Amino acid sequence: MKRTFTIFAVFAGISTVGISQSISPQSINSSGQTMAQSNGSLTFTVGELVVLTQTDTDGNTLGSGFTSGAVITTASIQEPNASVINVKVYPNPTTDLVTVSIQETKLAQVVLEIVDANGKIISAEKYAGISNNIGISTSLWVSGNYILNLKDSRNQVLGSYKIIKQ
Repeated sequence: MKRTFTIFAVFAGISTVGISQSISPQSINSSGQTMAQSNGSLTFTVGELVVLTQTDTDGNTLGSGFTSGAVITTASIQEPNASVINVKVYPNPTTDLVTVSIQETKLAQVVLEIVDANGKIISAEKYAGISNNIGISTSLWVSGNYILNLKDSRNQVLGSYKIIKQ
């Protein structure tokens, strides 16, 4: 009886070793970067899996999951009143295109005026006051600094942004 028990114990040990596996802890992490200059900043995160995003009443968001977006801010000369118009202007500096993202507005019409470093108006276009992304081609502009003025239909300046053309 002792021999049978010993043999059985040896086989049980071999069997356990044969089917066991080792699982080591692993982690897949996201990565991000923040870059800032005097004219604005860029923040991005890559590698998170987006499952749910919560936004509070102040506009702060908390999310989990995969995000591959970027937040770009532009230095403003005169920040517009967010209760009248809420916009983002990016990228800055730019080479070919500036985007004016109107996120909210109570205006029926918005005028986007571009002024060069000499004070000359090089463009003034009217747009409907709706949530919209407006692309402004900068490909024909010479390198330098420009001012983007946001105006209402009465030609009053709501906000101004410094644009750097590379």
